[in-house]
Amino acid sequence: MQITVVAMMCHTLASIPQPVCREEIVVKDDMPMQTCMLSQAAIADWKGRSIFAGEQWTIGRIKCVPGDYVIKGAA
Repeated sequence: MQITVVAMMCHTLASIPQPVCREEIVVKDDMPMQTCMLSQAAIADWKGRSIFAGEQWTIGRIKCVPGDYVIKGAA
């Protein structure tokens, strides 16, 4: 089954009291749902190699969505 792994990436700005967050698709692949749910280490590795690789970015949430997930607000 195709699973989409989505990470909520949050950026802390000194001038704004609440972090600014956005969804990012980490991977779309055929995998069991259990594999996705146990993928925290792989997502941390992805973060370290992505544009979010800094202390100012944190992973706010991870979700595993069956099928082809489209980020809200994306065209």
